[in-house]
Amino acid sequence: MFNTHAFYGTDGVLTLSDPDGLDTGVFTGYLGEDGLVGRVTNVSIQISTEVKFFHELGSRTPKELRAGNIIIGGTVERAFINGALLKLMLGQYAENEETAGFKIPSFNMKIILDNLMPPGDAGNSILTVYGVMFDTWQFSLPEDDFVLEKLSFKAKRITIQDTEVPT
Repeated sequence: MFNTHAFYGTDGVLTLSDPDGLDTGVFTGYLGEDGLVGRVTNVSIQISTEVKFFHELGSRTPKELRAGNIIIGGTVERAFINGALLKLMLGQYAENEETAGFKIPSFNMKIILDNLMPPGDAGNSILTVYGVMFDTWQFSLPEDDFVLEKLSFKAKRITIQDTEVPT
């Protein structure tokens, strides 16, 4: 049976794992052993498939539709600035511009949605985004609101796991 719960943002937790080509000490130093990214808000994931049309001469409607490339991306906002996510975007280049080769670190992003209402209910969903690479970083210092950093990312693939709700 599929999970049929509605979730709030407070039901979600974002963790990062499997640093590829990144100093593990830096990764755990900023994010902790469990890779939990704190004070996250407005996590969004978009998936789009390029659908290609084939039109025959003299026909206004497509005669065939073909699935093209799949694009997975999204954004993450965080109300905490410590350089961790920027270092995950730039790798060694964040500290030293004289790096031999510019390699962007990739990692896995896991979003765990856990709704414990009613008490004792074990139904939850886990979205795992694989091969994530941050491609933009934005810092916002508003006059009368929270300081936020916002990153956008691209990814290789995504899976979702729904745990069965006891009946």
